[in-house]
Parts: sequence; C-alpha cells; structure tokens
Amino acid sequence: MDKIKNSVFKLIETPTLISILLGFVLLFWQLLMGEIPPSVQLVFFAFFMFLTGIPHGAIDDLVEKETAKRRQKAFSLPIFLVKYLLTMLFYGFMWYVLPSLSLLFFLLISAWHFGETDIEKAPKTALWNATRFVFGSFILLFILLIHNVETTPILTRISENDDAVLSIWLFLIAVKIPILIGTFSTAFTLFYLANKKQSIVIDETRYGRLFLILLLTYFLPLLPAFALYFGGWHALSSFKTIHEYVSHSQENEYRSPIFSILKTWSKTLFFSALAISSLAGATWYWLHFLQTWDPLPLLFIFLSLITLPHLNVMHKIN
Repeated sequence: MDKIKNSVFKLIETPTLISILLGFVLLFWQLLMGEIPPSVQLVFFAFFMFLTGIPHGAIDDLVEKETAKRRQKAFSLPIFLVKYLLTMLFYGFMWYVLPSLSLLFFLLISAWHFGETDIEKAPKTALWNATRFVFGSFILLFILLIHNVETTPILTRISENDDAVLSIWLFLIAVKIPILIGTFSTAFTLFYLANKKQSIVIDETRYGRLFLILLLTYFLPLLPAFALYFGGWHALSSFKTIHEYVSHSQENEYRSPIFSILKTWSKTLFFSALAISSLAGATWYWLHFLQTWDPLPLLFIFLSLITLPHLNVMHKIN
C-alpha cells in the first residue's frame, strides 16, 4: 500500500511522467497499426489542450495577486481583467493590420516563453536571457521543421499565402538540418558560458524527461507532437512554477504533495471554462453563418490572443 501511495505522490509531483507514458502508448499504436487515425490525433490534442494547455494560462490573476502582495500593492481583479482584455484587443488589431509581422512576433515571444520555462530559475542576466531565447527557438524550430510537410499547409493558411512568410519558411526547410544543429549548438554553448559565469541548479532527471518528450515528438505526427510538448511538458512545467510562486505564503495543506498541483489546477476552472465556451460559441457561429471562411487563421489568432497576456504575466516569475 505504501508503495502505491508513494507512486501516486510521485506522479502528482512529476506529472510529465504521465505525458511520457501517454506518448509511448501513442507511439506503440503507430508502430503496430501503421498510422494514427486523425480522430485519435485530435482526441489526444484536445485532451492536453483542455486539461493543461488552456488552463495553464487561466490562473494569471493568481500570479498578479501574489506579485502585488509581495510588492505591498493593492490588487484589483476588474482592473486586471480590463488590462488583459485590452492587451488581447490591441494584439487582435495588429493581426488585422499587420498579420505577417504579428505572426513573426508571436513566434518570437513563444520561443522566448518556451526557453524561460524549460530553463527554469535562471538569473535574468543578458547571457542567461540569450540562452533561454536560443533554446526556446530550437524547441519551436525542431517541432515545426521536423514536421514541415504538415506545417507548410497550416502556415500557408494562417499567413493567407503571404509570399514573404512562405519564402522564409521554404528557406528554413531547405537548410533545416544546419539550422537545427546550429541552434542547438549555440544554445548548448551559451548554457555552458552562462552557467560558468553564474551557475544554476541543474536537474538532470528533468532534462532527461524533456529529452524523452522531444524524442517522442520526432516520431509522432505534428498534432499529437505539439500537444505532447505544449500540454504535456510546457503547461505542466508552468503549473509547477506558478504553484511554487503563489503557494509561497499559503497554508501547508496547499503545499502538501497530494494537493499541490491539483489544487493549483482547480483554480483554473472558471477562466478555462470561459475560454472553452468562447471557442465553442465561435465554432457554432462559424458552422451556421461563416462556413465559406477558413477557420484556421481565426482559430490561431484566438489561441494567440489568449496566450499573449499569459506570456507577460509569466515573465514576472521566471
């Protein structure tokens, strides 16, 4: 009984182990059946997006509240929500006016966000910041370029056949191996130099789990591969970081192993339901009134609008 209890505690404290297990299950399916049906890929993607992907950005108010508390300032949820919505409206307007530049901006800040989450608790020095950005760029480029056949039509639809975007993308595909090797080598070198100058605690087992996640994404199709990294690694790592930040001054029960991440996750339910309901409403409207429109660019913009304010909030604690 104690062994089972300890195993449960370990899974709750290290939920990325579950992600790796699910990834291997999907990979074995692919090896046995020859291919993963689109419906199964979609279910796998929806599972991670709804369980962790969307929720990990739905507790930013807790981060802002804790930040205000540490700075001995007042926190107002209505004011926070207004700022959040204004950021989304401004970014949405920029998508309408400058779609290609907005796409580039989103990819750049996503690369930064992936890097600052994967290389956690690093000092905010120029060298460490460069390390995080280059490493995050490698992660993003790795997932997209390894699946370039699937990514190209998606990027074409999102950019609405923008010649500049497609030209850059086709160039990256042509030199993808040197790009990936060069980006990883640069990130590794920067990591070595930054750590030598100002060392951080390196959790080898954590980076081992990240390696397994990336290895699985290499063999899986784009949709489950992205879901596995984004929902099964990035979002869970963010949850851990947010939990440690907001539980700093909470009661011991909040920080106990069995309730730690689960209790933090439960705080996401309201805003997660709001985001999912909005997406469901937009889907219903499209099915009934806008079927001639391509929904993919609008879906991408919707998801990026939700993501952008979260990146700004997470930067305060990473």
